[in-house]
Amino acid sequence: MLRGFFILLIIVFSMQISVGQIQLDQVEDTVSGIKKSVEVFLVDDPPKIDGVMNDPVWKTAPYIDEFYQREPNNGDPITKPTKVFICFDEKTLYIGFQCFDDPEKITAKELLRDISLGEDDRVQVILDTYLDGRNAFWFQIGPLGSIGDALVSDNGAGFNKQWDGIWEGKAKINDHGWDAEMAIPFKTLNFRPDQDVWGLKLLRHIKRNLERSYWPVANLNTYDFQVSDAGLMKGMKGMSQGFGLDIQPYALVGIERQTDEENTFKWNVGGDAFYQISSGLNAALTINTDFAQTEADDRQINLTRFSLFFPEKRDFFLDGANYFNFGFNTDSRNRYGQRMIPYFSRRIGLDENGNPIPIVVGLKMIGQAGNWNIGALNSTQKTDSSYQNFTVARVSHNIGKQSYIGMIGTKGNAIGAESNWLAGIDFKIGTDSFRGDKNLMFTGYAVKSNTEGYDEGEYSFGGEVNYPNDFLNFRVGYQQIGENYLSGLGFVPRPGIRESYANLFFGPRPNKWGIMKINIGGFINYITDMANTLQTRDIFLKIAEFEFLSGEIAEYSLNNTYEYLYEDFHIFPRDSIWIDAGTYSFWRQGIELSTAPRRMFWVSTDISWGNFFDGKRMDIELKSGLKIGIPVFIGLEFEHNKVDLSRGSFTVNVYRIKGDIYFSPDITLTNFVQYDNLSESWGWQSRFQWILKPGNEIHFVWNSLVLPATSRDQFLLSENSALLKVNYNFRF
Repeated sequence: MLRGFFILLIIVFSMQISVGQIQLDQVEDTVSGIKKSVEVFLVDDPPKIDGVMNDPVWKTAPYIDEFYQREPNNGDPITKPTKVFICFDEKTLYIGFQCFDDPEKITAKELLRDISLGEDDRVQVILDTYLDGRNAFWFQIGPLGSIGDALVSDNGAGFNKQWDGIWEGKAKINDHGWDAEMAIPFKTLNFRPDQDVWGLKLLRHIKRNLERSYWPVANLNTYDFQVSDAGLMKGMKGMSQGFGLDIQPYALVGIERQTDEENTFKWNVGGDAFYQISSGLNAALTINTDFAQTEADDRQINLTRFSLFFPEKRDFFLDGANYFNFGFNTDSRNRYGQRMIPYFSRRIGLDENGNPIPIVVGLKMIGQAGNWNIGALNSTQKTDSSYQNFTVARVSHNIGKQSYIGMIGTKGNAIGAESNWLAGIDFKIGTDSFRGDKNLMFTGYAVKSNTEGYDEGEYSFGGEVNYPNDFLNFRVGYQQIGENYLSGLGFVPRPGIRESYANLFFGPRPNKWGIMKINIGGFINYITDMANTLQTRDIFLKIAEFEFLSGEIAEYSLNNTYEYLYEDFHIFPRDSIWIDAGTYSFWRQGIELSTAPRRMFWVSTDISWGNFFDGKRMDIELKSGLKIGIPVFIGLEFEHNKVDLSRGSFTVNVYRIKGDIYFSPDITLTNFVQYDNLSESWGWQSRFQWILKPGNEIHFVWNSLVLPATSRDQFLLSENSALLKVNYNFRF
């Protein structure tokens, strides 16, 4: 069962065998050219991480103070002085920020760990520990101490925000602005011990000015977290990753109840173990995996003929997810990548309705070995009638500065009874210096599946050119998915198609009338069946989107859609409303308005209206948020779809309410209630999290589902659960 996994492990081992204040200066790097750099050193008396920069070590540690704006005034010095101090001891890297500012004007609302700080002031650190200009660790912290982390891949095109590392960060607002301190254990990072130079990029955001400043200077054509233009951090030697073993057991107790049943006492134990095979490769073992603390999915109403995409939210599968990305999926901003995902982790441990399936055991290996990037996973889950085993292996080899060639293979079928495997190859040819400072890349892939009972049409292939730059941004591509292509561990909502697409957008920056940027452009999708009969054509025109310096956004757009229905489309089965087979062409238009979410109260609305098949449709999406002081957040979301067709009319509404209390960055209570009038059910999840210290956590989770009673004027509690889970981490 695990033979393939261990063969890959042996191959990887074979690869490993073969493979006073200090001011800034400029050095020559043989790979990257001229780079800004800072020399750091090992210290004996590390700082105390409390958000107060008064430790003696900060008086002698190297510092960086040359920040330059990327936006709104590219190349200008930062408007508020900023100093970043760096040092390390044998076990930990320490980074301290002094952010000078008017304390009364600092934008600081968030406390929750890993929450988006996009509307707060914040500082960020990017560490290219392999100095490969492709992959990096990303850390951020806001003025109130909210911390977050991520894995950056594909030179900034891939961004795995769900990764959680074990590290510590504290921040405090003071008389001169605010200070922040980070302590990042070397056990949390992967790096080559014999390499004493790392890539380093530093960012500071001053939200009220929409100001984003970088060290070293960053041009507008780079990705936000592009790695290849990082500076250099020299002197990284004498660190230790210890034995490289983490053991994280958990214990869970609680009560569950279904309709018309007695309360059921539930208890469970299990855990994860992580071992550093080498300085770059990590292996993980999970036993009796539990995801009790996982955030609930947002409800979505499907008014299309195809399956909806729900993102992965479970920590075990999110950790190192970027190592499994393939083809168009390596770019997290490429929406066409969702047409064909050969490995989609939600196929494992969840049924088609999102309900958990017990995972008995899982093995995973992720990381880098020389110029190889490795992702391998084997898991066994228990269904009512049997055990199912799934295997995924993904490898890619770096070529030059920004190119690669890779392979993927999966075995197992989570969506059917037939045996299934697939194998694929992909490549990317890219540069970040086209015409001096522009990004340009060409991506291609080909995949072959093999499913019991099918002999042909089991393939998919595609290619695209991407030019993702500031003033001119375009993407042109083609992909084909065979009629019988089946990815038993993947996501393929629409097989049997040939799809051509082109995007073209312009982004002038007038810096007048309070406007920072105007986005103008559009895209076209052209989808046929295998006989080249047109099935779908979408033409989207963004007439204008205005991004104001105040943070407000206004957009007006037009959309033309052509659809060929080869059979009746039952769009609203509950009331037996369908659309007759035939061809349809219709126009719609939309307006989006948003106030700056950095404010204590903000609101965003997206309205679209026009024709829809043989009738009309209006969609309204409304979101708002209110901060009551700092510790309390109330968010309201409303989605409204009103559809009038020749065979009937219907209205679908989704309501979401979020109410959070942040006692501190380490103690939080989140509440999420949602209702839709299609299922006529209420869902409620409350999650209490107490981080005793990084890696040691207590979770209390309440889930309930309320359904309408037979009379439809009453409700009954269909299912509910109250679970207490304790995680502990042992590091060796």
